[in-house]
Amino acid sequence: MRIRFIKYQPYEPYLNMAIDEAISIFVRKGAVLPTFRLYGWSKKGITIGEFQQEKEINYEYAMKQNIPIVRRPTGGKGILHIDDITYSFSARKEDRFRGNLFQTYEIISKVFFKAFKLTGIPVEIKREKRVVNKSALCFALSSFGEICYKGIKIIGSAQKRWVDGFLQQGTIPLTTNREMLSKLFLCSTEDVSKVYGLKEIFENFEINQFQENIILALKEESFQPQVGFLLDEEIELAEELLHQKYSFDSTLYPYECNRKEKLPQPQDLCKYGRIE
Repeated sequence: MRIRFIKYQPYEPYLNMAIDEAISIFVRKGAVLPTFRLYGWSKKGITIGEFQQEKEINYEYAMKQNIPIVRRPTGGKGILHIDDITYSFSARKEDRFRGNLFQTYEIISKVFFKAFKLTGIPVEIKREKRVVNKSALCFALSSFGEICYKGIKIIGSAQKRWVDGFLQQGTIPLTTNREMLSKLFLCSTEDVSKVYGLKEIFENFEINQFQENIILALKEESFQPQVGFLLDEEIELAEELLHQKYSFDSTLYPYECNRKEKLPQPQDLCKYGRIE
């Protein structure tokens, strides 16, 4: 099965969510291949789950720290993005991805499982299905299909499903700021103590090597990854979503979070060229 692989690139929080949603729309239309995207964060940001309650976040503190909050297309709990690797995977419900949520989680988890093994990190895949996370923090509890190391959750993932396809998003924290976490989220000291950055466990972890190991793992799982790029049409849709939905969410902030950045232009998002 051929998939498009978009290599790691950091963007600001609102734009990252807009790009993921734009990709998922084009994938579900059948206009582009199923797409695996790796990315980072050019500034601190908080993402919260599609149905997460706003009262779980300390908005006053976030505003004082100039940390934007954006609601993800996918579910789950809150994540503070400072230094991490985030991924998204979009596919239609066909071929290997005809199955249900747990079955599709399993496929993607196996890829990360092998990528971590190739990187020299002995991880395991969580198998319990019925787990309810009552904390505001995504990493306070692991659930089915997520990757753990000695009981420590190192990838937090969530999925949004439509009739014709799905979008899965996940994050690997590399470092953590527990003091900031405790001030931003409604959570206990115990919850915060469960959050670890991967570099706290494996200090020699290197993003570029891990990225190449993901590509190798995809091949081992019988995928045919093709390094590609966003189409101009995807970039245009991401910009529309950025303006209309993500750069100002009145349900989260009564104003834009002191946004000073110039909105990126298509040539900035497509600096590496088009998908072949």
